[in-house]
Amino acid sequence: MTHQNSSQNLDFTLTSPIRAVFIDMDGTMIAKNERVSPRVMNALSRAKERGVEIIPTTGRTRYTALFISEQLRPPATYLITSNGGLVMNDLTNEIISRRLLPVPLALQIIKAIVDAGSQPYVFEDCVSDEIELSRALYHPDLPSGAWAEPPRYRPDGDLLHTLPFEPISVSSFGDPAVIRPLVAHLRGTLSEEVSIVESGTREAWGVEVYVAGVDKRLGLEIMAKRLGITQSETMAIGDHMNDLGMLKWAGIGVAMGNAIPEVLEVADDVTGTAEEDGVADAIEKWVLR
Repeated sequence: MTHQNSSQNLDFTLTSPIRAVFIDMDGTMIAKNERVSPRVMNALSRAKERGVEIIPTTGRTRYTALFISEQLRPPATYLITSNGGLVMNDLTNEIISRRLLPVPLALQIIKAIVDAGSQPYVFEDCVSDEIELSRALYHPDLPSGAWAEPPRYRPDGDLLHTLPFEPISVSSFGDPAVIRPLVAHLRGTLSEEVSIVESGTREAWGVEVYVAGVDKRLGLEIMAKRLGITQSETMAIGDHMNDLGMLKWAGIGVAMGNAIPEVLEVADDVTGTAEEDGVADAIEKWVLR
């Protein structure tokens, strides 16, 4: 069902002017074509001209977010990727915060995935645009030492026993009948050491595992402190499970019209869909009014 700027809380009012807007990418800022629409860009630029920070906040790694983040320079200066695992200045490559999985913990997760009969993907969230410094995906099926596009690398050695870097996440995707029991196992054995993000459909399910504490909400807290602003001066816009934390934390949480029911339930306001430029509607309503 499509919602057009209908409020979940009819009495909701802003207590402070919005000074930073945190916006999910997929299904929020962009629709299926991975292009930020002219109307959304116009709204973002006008907000930036008023001194409001525009901060893309995504579950993608920095490398896989690059095509979209490049479209947003300006008005966006900062970038939150890997569900809050990496917070950076996207113009200078300054790392503000990065939360990595210790190698022994990453190897435990990899073993659990392999034991479940699924395939592990190990991500190192890159900052440099240089491919040799942007090892983004470590995949055991590739020939030893092979490069691919996007960058995928498998160094010599056994994935179950050798990992040459601390990854930002370990993920697996596939049949829900395989992935969901895997998630239950990980929650049962490593719940205090990891943060888990799930997503998917009836046909395919995915799990992304981060070090404990990683969440988009963490990214908002870090950036609010960096900018010297209060929680009430923030707005977050999103559509999926990994947006719940930031929508609950922000001064105003806005759900897209195409959001899942769980997100619609916690939102302070509901805007149009991604195809309808719902982000522009929300910014015009709450920032540019």
